[in-house]
Amino acid sequence: RLLAGLRAVAAEAPGIADVRGLGLMAASEFCRPDGTPDPEAARRAQQTAAEYGLLLLLCGIHLNVVRMIPALVVTAEQIDEGLELWAKAVAAGGR
Repeated sequence: RLLAGLRAVAAEAPGIADVRGLGLMAASEFCRPDGTPDPEAARRAQQTAAEYGLLLLLCGIHLNVVRMIPALVVTAEQIDEGLELWAKAVAAGGR
């Protein structure tokens, strides 16, 4: 559910080059059109998400990856709410 939702957000956001994950650890990688890492876009999206109440981590050697690690007891409704906030943050700040 989480990966499918992140992939749907990425399909609408050209700055997200890759979505990957294992279990409940998932990540969105931000790159420029030429394929180089875009840490600024990742930081903007992460900070905008925090303003909406969604706390996420920056990671990767270039800090261009935003990682989500929800609690193991997360509900489907909470995943959906987080994905809505993420989509809003990417649209507003992650360009």
